[in-house]
Amino acid sequence: MDDKQKYIAKTFAGLEVVAAEELQLIGAEGVIILKRAVGFYGDKAVLYKANYCCRTILRVLKPLAEFDFEDKEQFYKHVFNIPFENYLLPDGTFCMHSVINTDIFDNSQYVSLLAKDALCDRFREICDSRPNVDKFNPDISIDVHIFEHRATISLDSSGESLHRRGYKSTRHYAALNEVLAAGLIALSGWKADCDLIDFMCGSGTIVIEAAMLALNMPAGYYRNDYGFMYWTDFDEKLWHQVRQEADDAVRETIDCKIYGSDISFRYIKDCRMNVEALRLDDVITLAVDDFQDTKPERTPAVVIINPPYGERLQVEEIENFYQTIGNILKKKYINCIAGVLTSNKEAMKYFGLKPLKKYPVFNAALESAFYIFQMYEGSKKTKLETDKN
Repeated sequence: MDDKQKYIAKTFAGLEVVAAEELQLIGAEGVIILKRAVGFYGDKAVLYKANYCCRTILRVLKPLAEFDFEDKEQFYKHVFNIPFENYLLPDGTFCMHSVINTDIFDNSQYVSLLAKDALCDRFREICDSRPNVDKFNPDISIDVHIFEHRATISLDSSGESLHRRGYKSTRHYAALNEVLAAGLIALSGWKADCDLIDFMCGSGTIVIEAAMLALNMPAGYYRNDYGFMYWTDFDEKLWHQVRQEADDAVRETIDCKIYGSDISFRYIKDCRMNVEALRLDDVITLAVDDFQDTKPERTPAVVIINPPYGERLQVEEIENFYQTIGNILKKKYINCIAGVLTSNKEAMKYFGLKPLKKYPVFNAALESAFYIFQMYEGSKKTKLETDKN
């Protein structure tokens, strides 16, 4: 891997394993799972593929330097020695983002200012001019991460977070993050080999991500802008080749069906606008329905839902609500896999089902869990005895 560059793919806590699997599929080497991130090695094509194709990654960083330091003077000198001119023109623009956990500095803003000074001083010395700071639309975005006495300075190859797919014209007020939705689908084990159902679909993030997966559409299919495009070493020919190869693999039809429903007419209206804008209305079937009136057209199927967590309901109401969800799954979704995302552990005690698996995840700042249930007819004991015979 001597000729390969090291990269860090950021993701949500709980999705590291599925993100690592995605990276391996696009040719990443030396994949290692980190905390809320995955480290890997690859050439420039792999970097472009990671940004364009991977569904469970938030952004991809390219480390430029990693170093230990004891004070602000040493930090400044190390940053000053980084060859930023290999990626940024003297008349270009940049911004700094710092995350710190150290006793050397009191706040991240000061760290960003110090790193900015080091970069600008280097350009003045080498080029007799310096780039400008642009917090809103920079040519390059620089990530500064400090833990204790070790710093990592990286280029952000993604620009805007990769969860911003570029496909939503409307959003539910509590819309699920696209990367998290894709991660839930991966954790459920669904591979477009049976129907998928979300009977609390809101603005449709889960069903849209499922449709894109089933059609083999790259995560960035509807997006045109990435941070690496503004680096001075951007290879436009290679980028077009990577994108064309991924686009050529998109399927025109799928064998499974994807269903989304919600009790709210307004949410389904918004969802339909999103689906029709993407021309996925022949893949995704939408309906206004109370979840208690739903049932699968055929089984086996996979159900993935993100029910309300109870912020606006009384305790007794949310407990009854979750109990009703469990009862509907038991009665109407026999031979199905059900995945439920929630942060309300207390309400899940009334679900009436024992999870097959439980994955700790974060939904925004909420510590949550994704519960996987296997629905079958009769008791678990009867099911096990039937399987033995």
